[in-house]
Amino acid sequence: MAMDELEVSKIFGAGCAALLAFVGFGQLGAAVVGVDQLDEPAYVIEIAEDDGHGGGEAEVAEAMPIGEVMAMAEMDLGPKVFKKCSACHKITDGNAHGVGPDLYGIVGRKIAGVDGFSYSDALMAKEGPWDFAALDGFLEAPKTWAKGTKMSFKGLSKPEDRASVIAWLNEQSDEPLPLPE
Repeated sequence: MAMDELEVSKIFGAGCAALLAFVGFGQLGAAVVGVDQLDEPAYVIEIAEDDGHGGGEAEVAEAMPIGEVMAMAEMDLGPKVFKKCSACHKITDGNAHGVGPDLYGIVGRKIAGVDGFSYSDALMAKEGPWDFAALDGFLEAPKTWAKGTKMSFKGLSKPEDRASVIAWLNEQSDEPLPLPE
């Protein structure tokens, strides 16, 4: 059963007609709907230019004093924001770890100081306690604050969210610390 010349022509013609319809409907749709180009961008993303001395890195904005950050805390917002953390962290008095370490009593505790949890080398290298400033820096951008951390969370960009979570976490302790002024 060989195809004759007429059938081959019909198949080729149908393919050409489909291609023409596809392109034609696209052009017709663009003409009917119309896509206007903006005269200027809807929003501008500013990027710090390299002055030749910084190696191309943008300057870091001066950090807000921790007392000012903590003044933004809303205790009732803390548990709501913490829901983002609860997929990996638990808050129980008894070191019930999840993917991340148990956070009960974290404020004032030594960084990477919970027994029975395998911390990243980045956190093991950090000295000192999880004070309000350290928690604020870590929660803002974990991978920047502790380069090499295993924590994949992007961070909390809003200072009021960080302050609310930190203040609430501080209360999840046998001995909450006084908030900084």
